[in-house]
Amino acid sequence: MTDSRDDADRIFIRSTWGTNRYVYNPHNPVGRALIIGSLLFSVGGMYLLYHPGLLSGSSNWDGDELRSAVTAATAELSSEAQFGPGTINYEDILQARIAEKGHSSQDALTVTLASDPPDSDVLNGGAEQADYTVTADGTDTALCLEVYAMKRKQAMGYDFVTTSIGDGACPDS
Repeated sequence: MTDSRDDADRIFIRSTWGTNRYVYNPHNPVGRALIIGSLLFSVGGMYLLYHPGLLSGSSNWDGDELRSAVTAATAELSSEAQFGPGTINYEDILQARIAEKGHSSQDALTVTLASDPPDSDVLNGGAEQADYTVTADGTDTALCLEVYAMKRKQAMGYDFVTTSIGDGACPDS
């Protein structure tokens, strides 16, 4: 059995709470530092859990980053052909995909519908078309996305989705 004088130089000691496990030794300076470090690490982790934007990139976009993120996101959405302009909250889907492909904040990105809302007829299928203007904080660059999709008859997906990207904001219809 060890006494308390021997415990002062150990980093880990056996628990005195009736269990047979090892715990940090608060009488040792390294053990005390590990206790404090563990608490700070867990508090920092909890803070980041509720503030995930702290780990994202800067809040400002630049023109080249915006253009490449839009190009990559629209190519991915077109190849999946799962979502089209008639999908509810398609602007939010576009915004989230563009933000995934970029290195800046999603909050600084804006996707707005610049045309009439597309008609979506799930039962009969048909063509859906809409224009979206993409802008971002930190750049004067604006891009116009013309999205055209062909909806399958009584199906969840699309036959195809095509997107053309133009410079400048979309003209209001």
